[in-house]
Amino acid sequence: MKLNVSSLIVLILMTILTGCGYTFRGSGSALPPDVKAIYIPQVDNNSTKLGLATVLTDAVRDEFDSYGSISVVDNQNQADAVLKVTIVDVKETTSAVRANTNTSLQMQTTMFLTAELRRVTGPVLWRDNQIRVTQTFGADSSVVVTSSAAFAGGSISSGDLSGLSSREISRGQEASALNSLSETAARQMYDKAIAPDF
Repeated sequence: MKLNVSSLIVLILMTILTGCGYTFRGSGSALPPDVKAIYIPQVDNNSTKLGLATVLTDAVRDEFDSYGSISVVDNQNQADAVLKVTIVDVKETTSAVRANTNTSLQMQTTMFLTAELRRVTGPVLWRDNQIRVTQTFGADSSVVVTSSAAFAGGSISSGDLSGLSSREISRGQEASALNSLSETAARQMYDKAIAPDF
């Protein structure tokens, strides 16, 4: 059987990747083999952001349920382990962005979280008390990047910007940032607690 150069390269790469234990995201689990079902209760919210616990809970459940390596169940009695997540705080800082003679407001939102995955029988499988996710967004129309993914996922359209005050823009951008931060935090938790090391 003759192999051309490209076939030989593919064969070598497959051998190397298989040999080092490389797997695609979600195709396995770093958890013990008997942990197949996880219960994720409502996230505890120690911040002042109303409704954020629901947004984050949905994001975490969706992320953990997306890959099929474990099942997310609706009842703790069906679970092998429980993932408890707490929003410790959400901090916002405002800064001025200067370009030539224009000054615009930019806000940075940081969410601080703790998470613990514990067997229903008690032992801790994974814990991280210092999860931190950050996003920066424009607080007035002159610094809002309407072509960004974060803006596109929000509730404000580019045509609405001119008729909104800076405060209204800031609120809309903040809501979008909190959704994005929740998805990022959920991805981090999944990668650290479930995804196998390469």
